[in-house]
Amino acid sequence: MSRRWLTATLLLVLAAGGGGYLYVSHERVSAVGQAVYHELDGDGLPPPPGVLDDPVFADLPPPDPSRPVSLGRYLPPERPTTPNAPATEPAPQPVPEATPPAAAPAPPPASPPRSAPPVTPPAPAPAKTAPPSPPPAASPPREAPQQAQTPAPSAPPAEPAAAPVAPSPTPSAPASAPPVAPRWFNDRLETTARLHILLMGTDQEELGSGRADVLLVLTLDPVARELTLLSVPRDTRVTLPEHGPAKINAAYAYGGARLQTEAVERFLGLPMDKYVEISQGGFRRAIDAVGGVTVNPPFAFTLDGQSFTPGPVRLNGEQALAYARMRKEDPRGDLGRNARQQEVIRSLMGELGKRSTSELQALLEQLQGDLRTNFSPSEVVRLRTRHSYLTERQRTETVRGVGRTIGGAWYYVVPDSERRRLHLALR
Repeated sequence: MSRRWLTATLLLVLAAGGGGYLYVSHERVSAVGQAVYHELDGDGLPPPPGVLDDPVFADLPPPDPSRPVSLGRYLPPERPTTPNAPATEPAPQPVPEATPPAAAPAPPPASPPRSAPPVTPPAPAPAKTAPPSPPPAASPPREAPQQAQTPAPSAPPAEPAAAPVAPSPTPSAPASAPPVAPRWFNDRLETTARLHILLMGTDQEELGSGRADVLLVLTLDPVARELTLLSVPRDTRVTLPEHGPAKINAAYAYGGARLQTEAVERFLGLPMDKYVEISQGGFRRAIDAVGGVTVNPPFAFTLDGQSFTPGPVRLNGEQALAYARMRKEDPRGDLGRNARQQEVIRSLMGELGKRSTSELQALLEQLQGDLRTNFSPSEVVRLRTRHSYLTERQRTETVRGVGRTIGGAWYYVVPDSERRRLHLALR
């Protein structure tokens, strides 16, 4: 009995110790998550006007109806009360109101005369002008009043004719429209919806100042099991609300991560599901924490005291920062710089993919103050599990434009046709 008692006691002690360790570990993860977690202003609300409804993208083909569409950080409420439904329902409502009068002719004639006294005077006016040109002018007014008696002005004539046809497309449109992805990000990860993550790297040692030196959109496609990387050139000319024409990375200086995220969303016409904001110092320290990154310089150059020659090489944080920042000696200019930034980030993602959850937690603890994101710890864990292909299958997209000096400043001008192409490629 004594041996059994000792064994049972030992098991209870081990279980208690393990439970205590798990509790402490969970508390540490939660503390680190709270230290770096930061929601952007406007998350959970409908997108501001112009962010996702730019006319540039209005006439593009609709999304694939077999795949749900993510609204990104603009979270809709639960299914029963969708905020977008009222926005779309009022539009169809006025149309049925115009059609019923045709179905019920008796009420309209009685109502028009009461509200028509102001409308009847214009009717004789055209009749007075009709005599100078009896044949042409007389025919239109006679047809116009007849049609006007059912709905109102001359526009309605087309409406009654199209009325029977209009109701048929309206029910078919919602039927063919793609479903909306679930509200919560972890639930979204279980669907076939594409997800968009914006990585912002600042040009300052600390967050909250300077401009965005790196703007990288990561698009996750669970169907193709492929990660697409798109670097938005920092000199891209856009129009910022209340600031007018500017370089896209100036949005960070004007409104921090919130306005910078909106600027990228406006440019692509796509919502960002998540964002990651890291300072220049944090970028350097993250690379040192994983033991460096491996790159392959295409040509020799020197910047900030760091020299590079063609061929594979392992870089520490300081070297990687210089390698990713150089632009003036690159024959491709900012596009070449974007390619090197992607190379460094891909290598860094590969190194992070090899780390355990506890190692990633230790890294986050080192980066407190240098990193902000609206990712929660549980979402990061689920993302790694569900989208394990992120470091295995990748492709890149390039923003095609031309460099131009406008008003004494250098801009990268991107035509609307290119914005439409990128929208379709990533959507």
